Amino acid sequence: MATSQAAGNPLSLLQCLDDEARTSAPGLPEQVETPAVWSGLAVKLEDQGFVVALGEISEVVPLVTLTPVPLTKRWLRGVANVRGELLSVVDLADFFGLLPVEIDDKSRLLIINDPLIRSAVLVGEVSGMKYFYEDEEMRHVSESEGPISKYLKGSFVQDHVRWQWLDLQRLSQADSFLHVAA
Repeated sequence: MATSQAAGNPLSLLQCLDDEARTSAPGLPEQVETPAVWSGLAVKLEDQGFVVALGEISEVVPLVTLTPVPLTKRWLRGVANVRGELLSVVDLADFFGLLPVEIDDKSRLLIINDPLIRSAVLVGEVSGMKYFYEDEEMRHVSESEGPISKYLKGSFVQDHVRWQWLDLQRLSQADSFLHVAA
């Protein structure tokens, strides 16, 4: 052993101990790259699943009392007072030409995260968080989606279920969303 030769010199002893430790130490574990994961909030409109990026929503709240606004399009359900802030409430399904949201205990308001547009969209149900790997993403948006296609970034397929990626920022800036007069 080299330590017996260096017994008289403390610096040599430390050098020998360091050499022995380096040769007998186990290696570092193998580095494994994890695939990128995208997360979003899953919502249901009729029987269709949609996901929304979390940054596009400032809050999810249970449905509050809505005050109807006369002479507006049918999909504008009214105005809601959420903690002293007045928000226009758009029935997202009705806006897309689907059946209007049937209001029940599962109905929720997604408050759009845009300081210039104080609005919320009414959805039939919030299904919680969804996590998707890159290989589950499909960017192609088909025109056969109808009026919804303008507001989709793509879709994800997970466990044979398709989740359409809804772009609330694009929706909230669209003329058809902003012009509510009947």
